[in-house]
Amino acid sequence: MSDKKLLIKSVLIGTLCAVMVQIILLCIVSLVMITTKKLFGDVLSYIMLGATALGTLAGGFISAKLNRGAGLIVGLITGFAVFLIITVGGLINIGSPLSVLSLIRFAAALLGGALGGILGVRESRRIKV
Repeated sequence: MSDKKLLIKSVLIGTLCAVMVQIILLCIVSLVMITTKKLFGDVLSYIMLGATALGTLAGGFISAKLNRGAGLIVGLITGFAVFLIITVGGLINIGSPLSVLSLIRFAAALLGGALGGILGVRESRRIKV
């Protein structure tokens, strides 16, 4: 398989895994909110920011594992793809303009993806798809 096809495949799978991790984390947060009967309206945007960072960390890790190299670049691309999905989805649903929190979410997605990519390359075991 050519390098470009492998890169696209690994970024696509890593992005999907990152989104799934974010969905799972946000479901856990909503479950906690329902069981405690407390709404965390003040910190909910920061919780979502943390879920974005952790999701892109996992996605960058998986992307780098699948790509077997170039972890920083693959992680950054994965983080950027996840940010685009979140931003486009938010703009379609809510229609609100981008804010400072969007810029912070962009930085968190890129940093999480890059860190996950670096950690994925450093790991000695490889996974195959």
